[in-house]
Amino acid sequence: MTATQDAFHPDAGRSSPDEQARLAAVRRYRILDSAPDRAFGRIASLAARIFDAPMATVTIVDSDRVWFKATHGLKDMSETSCAPGLCASAILHSGPYVISDTRTDPRATVHPLVRSRPAVRFYAAAAITTPDGHRLGTVNVLDTRPRHPTPGQLEALEDLAALVMDELEVRLSTLRTVAAERERRTDAERLARTLQRTLLPPALPLVPGLDAGAAYHPASVDEVGGDFYDLFP
Repeated sequence: MTATQDAFHPDAGRSSPDEQARLAAVRRYRILDSAPDRAFGRIASLAARIFDAPMATVTIVDSDRVWFKATHGLKDMSETSCAPGLCASAILHSGPYVISDTRTDPRATVHPLVRSRPAVRFYAAAAITTPDGHRLGTVNVLDTRPRHPTPGQLEALEDLAALVMDELEVRLSTLRTVAAERERRTDAERLARTLQRTLLPPALPLVPGLDAGAAYHPASVDEVGGDFYDLFP
């Protein structure tokens, strides 16, 4: 089934508590402006093939832009505006969102992708939804001619959006693991430096006939390459 087409104002809900919570979820996944990823690119390409459409994207809806994590058939485009009609409207719906002909939809006629290149006429999207219900963006397909998708195509689009969410969860888990390991190593190095300082004598022993018997210099992690105790068998 397709989403009910409702009225939408470009600034509606931008400062609402629900929208602020959604934007916090977008920040939590640390995906905006990240490097291209083949996994997301394959999902966009698969969406285009399922619909036999020339264009498809994986998008994240930010506060003032729609950022493309992956694109198929859209060259030299990394983001677009949050104008109503396409992704900014799609995330307001839990089910598939379809505009069969943008020329007959008052929400979409003002969108830059409709008014100018590539002159989108058909748009179908499924929301990328977090486990706690926040819609981060969409997996969508676009065409330059009006179309009517099949129920099977829309169901597949929802599956692809769920796959994107799975990828985002794995990515976030990896980022957290790396951050925790970095913090653990920093703590270990800090402890090693503290132990090293406690093992250094406060003053050099006096050796008759010698101006200096030794000189103690605390080594950095880069100079030693490990804990202080690594110097001893």
